Amino acid sequence: MAGEKIFRGLIWSLQKIIWFFFIPVYIVRLFYKHKSCPPIKNDLLFLTASTLAYKIRKKELKSETVVKCYIERISEVNPHLNAVVEDRFREALEEARQVENIVNSKLDEQEIEEQYPLLGVPITIKGSLAVEGLNHSTGMLLRNKIALKDADAVKRVKEAGAIVLLVSNTPELCLNWETTNKLIGTTRNPYDLRRTVGGSSGGEASLLSSGASIIGIGSDIAGSLRIPMHYCGVWGHKPSPRLISVEGHYPSCPEEEWPDVFQVGPVSRYASDLAMLFEIMVEPEMKSKLKKPIDLTKLKVYYLTEIRNILVSRVSTDTKEAVSKAVLHLESISKTSVCQEIDPKLLKFASEHSYLRLLMIDNVENLFSGKGEGAHLEFLRLLFWMSKSVFTTVGYGLLRWWSRVIPERCVKRTFKDIAVIKSKLLEFLDDQSVLVLPVFTREASPHGDVYKMLFNYGYCSIFNSLGFPSTCCPITRTSDGMPIGIQVVGAPNCDRLCLTVAKELERAFGGWVPPSADNNFLEMK
Repeated sequence: MAGEKIFRGLIWSLQKIIWFFFIPVYIVRLFYKHKSCPPIKNDLLFLTASTLAYKIRKKELKSETVVKCYIERISEVNPHLNAVVEDRFREALEEARQVENIVNSKLDEQEIEEQYPLLGVPITIKGSLAVEGLNHSTGMLLRNKIALKDADAVKRVKEAGAIVLLVSNTPELCLNWETTNKLIGTTRNPYDLRRTVGGSSGGEASLLSSGASIIGIGSDIAGSLRIPMHYCGVWGHKPSPRLISVEGHYPSCPEEEWPDVFQVGPVSRYASDLAMLFEIMVEPEMKSKLKKPIDLTKLKVYYLTEIRNILVSRVSTDTKEAVSKAVLHLESISKTSVCQEIDPKLLKFASEHSYLRLLMIDNVENLFSGKGEGAHLEFLRLLFWMSKSVFTTVGYGLLRWWSRVIPERCVKRTFKDIAVIKSKLLEFLDDQSVLVLPVFTREASPHGDVYKMLFNYGYCSIFNSLGFPSTCCPITRTSDGMPIGIQVVGAPNCDRLCLTVAKELERAFGGWVPPSADNNFLEMK
């Protein structure tokens, strides 16, 4: 208990410091109106990735036409969104032309589909994943690095025929729930350019929801495949541990436990594409571990509307409504009559448990060596605007340094508590059941506000610590048009069940809705 109190005190103090440093941000945003990104005008941008691949195989559509269309859309929206780190448009167009060689080869359509399920389809990649020849700095000014080879996940989608267009923006070292850095700046939400896209897969979420990408790859250690997708009204799946290779991601970690809490996963504009991309990305030797999805009429539904904790904000009415809508619909199609709310106390300290668990992982690549040596000096540089880094990266170093004061018994208790939570959840979560709960307490907030709600991210981070798969599903929107999503969580290796439920929720509620075309572009009052 003493260790947890120390940890909470450290986080509380950091939040107050953040309040001070972001006062200028709060002032500046007062001068901006509500604006969204340019509307989508080309109907080709509304086709799913699977439809595009089908039409390319059938010679009804050329890959070059599709790639050109997406390049034009990216060029149109990126000045407003600031989501692109570096593109490879010229190479992508050449690869799209080469697709014709496969389409016109001796292979029949079925053989092409089996060997190249994503043939000619454009894809975007989170900047923390290596794409050969492109920037791999992960938002750091101090790391001017070009990737020498593709990350494993990128290699798999390329082998499936996908054409990589670009690498998208991330926070520095992925250590932020706001996608901002000193390398290219802040990425904006297509629905309201004053608002955050979350992090750390924020560049991907922004491009997907604006119609500038159709499928992508992100990563997640505390909600990064779900929170940005929730904020931007698209789909993201955090897989069960070790199904998808994490090789080629920066930052990384040599510790054996790293792949148990950190995952690379698919993101998409449509739920059907999410499932297809997931199957392509899973390592072949791991497919046997995946459990088959069930008939949804046999589905058992459990849910949680809110985590009650003094450090966690109350869940908004819109978010509660989204959870309720999803649960009621799933209950209506199920014949099991099992629909039950779990005990809220079970996840009461989800944030504290998961944050301490992640903080205890040694040797994660970061700005500092050891347990944060040098963080205090860098913090002084930050105070005098002399640092080339950002507060969250320095803050992680400070937390790592001060984590040494946490008693060993507290660390052991944290691991024990997480094991207890997992055991209790697995008493009712099996290969026929899912848990529905919020992704976050509310819709996307204005830039900077995420730092005031650090404990709200426990809704997502706890499932990294538990090793459960989780899918972000857009359900509804607020009165001012901001998306609201929910999580569908399954037992380990029940990823296909989560994705099957996601497709059903898309059918029921429509999924992604384009940003409003009624607003003009960002401008000063």
